[in-house]
Amino acid sequence: MYVRMTFFTVKEGKMDDLRNIYNKQVIPAHKNHKGIRFVHLLERMDGANEGISITAWDTKADVEAYEKSGEYEKFVAMFREMYTGEPLLKSYEITASSDPILLRIF
Repeated sequence: MYVRMTFFTVKEGKMDDLRNIYNKQVIPAHKNHKGIRFVHLLERMDGANEGISITAWDTKADVEAYEKSGEYEKFVAMFREMYTGEPLLKSYEITASSDPILLRIF
């Protein structure tokens, strides 16, 4: 599995706006992408204006197809006025993982 993480900082008071748009536009837009596992938005617990957008993909080919689609650039542009600087995108391959906790309950 492969993960893409976008690290960003938003202007004071803009996290609620970003979260609302993320829920209404970013998450639904990913549902039709081949190989998407999940889409998450993380916000710092201490109230700082930092966040991470995370997507997970089945295969490297799925990630590459998404990258070629141009959709990521559209999302970055959508939030640009909210960012304090350029977001930082990093991609990773998951090479070790635990079983999901839900599966351990049963």
